[in-house]
Amino acid sequence: MSTPAQRVHDATLALLNLLEKGEEATTAQAIELRCELAEATAAAGHLEDAFYQADELLKDAQREHGPADPLVARVRQTVAAVEDVARQGE
Repeated sequence: MSTPAQRVHDATLALLNLLEKGEEATTAQAIELRCELAEATAAAGHLEDAFYQADELLKDAQREHGPADPLVARVRQTVAAVEDVARQGE
């Protein structure tokens, strides 16, 4: 199993590669990678960064896909996961 830092690295690299190929940051694949990045960032203990990532991702996903889209539901799961990590650290 990879460490949180390795997960951050892997998700960042995969997202950068995707974006370099011209993919938009709000496609399903990009949103999934951004979710993984936010969750991994939280697990690595960088909660302020993770909250920022999750919040921006939620805004982007809602703006691009609408609040009822399944991708937005996935992002809400990420927001909840980051909040859970923060609560566990209290």
